[in-house]
Amino acid sequence: MKEKKINKKFIAVIAVIAILALVCTGLLLLYSNTRDKPSDGAKSITLQVESQRDNYSFRQTYSTTEQYLGDFLENENLIGFDTSQYGRYITSVQGYQAKSDDQSWWSISVNGESALTGVDEIALADGDTYLLELKTGY
Repeated sequence: MKEKKINKKFIAVIAVIAILALVCTGLLLLYSNTRDKPSDGAKSITLQVESQRDNYSFRQTYSTTEQYLGDFLENENLIGFDTSQYGRYITSVQGYQAKSDDQSWWSISVNGESALTGVDEIALADGDTYLLELKTGY
């Protein structure tokens, strides 16, 4: 009797693990199919940097073959950053540092819309404008 109970529990645990594996696989496939796809080749992009705190504004057009914004910004030596399990976290742009004492942080917008992902997940596209804006207050 006891052996039968253990077998039922074992089968239930295996079934739950199998269902979780299927759900995780489905979510991974959904993510990979909906993620912005980078384009190969040269792209012309515009970078804007704004900091009202520092009274600083910058705008320049670049030609790049990079596929993601994080790689472009790092390779151009435009940002300082920390890394975490989620990727790069921008701490400074062109030497302008985000500071915890005034609760400042760098916001990213693509073509006027707030980015929904981190800098490492933003695929570069020809003709797009990327705004890095120092904001204050959490």
